[in-house]
Amino acid sequence: MKARIYRNSSGMTLVEVMVAATIFIVAVLGILMTYIRFFELAEISRGTFLSLQTIKSKLVDIRGAAFSQVHFTYNNTTFTVPGLNGIGVIYVDDSNAKLLRVKVTYCWRLSTGRVIGEDVNLNGVLNTGEDKNGNLQIDSPVQIITEIFG
Repeated sequence: MKARIYRNSSGMTLVEVMVAATIFIVAVLGILMTYIRFFELAEISRGTFLSLQTIKSKLVDIRGAAFSQVHFTYNNTTFTVPGLNGIGVIYVDDSNAKLLRVKVTYCWRLSTGRVIGEDVNLNGVLNTGEDKNGNLQIDSPVQIITEIFG
């Protein structure tokens, strides 16, 4: 009779530990990246809400002004929103004597440095390379366009 020799296989090899550690690290990094992205989305949501409230307030002011003075008073004027690092611009198109097209837009910078909107340097002026769609105006995901009949 031959004696059987059994090895003690109750432990883990170094390769198994390294594979498990790699899987764990990848999972933790994925969770952290998702967490960071949620913070950025929350900041975008907050900025969108604050800027839309200010834009609506500007439109109320514009609608309260005399029709003949809207273009002179508001065209190419800028404004800021408390609590946001950005700038808003008001455009008034008076090419039709009886109808004014008013566009109010706001661009801001997130804490990560990302700018929401076309005004990359946040100066309220359209600089070279900022006009992505070629309409000669600053655009942003946060803008309202309306028409005023006079």
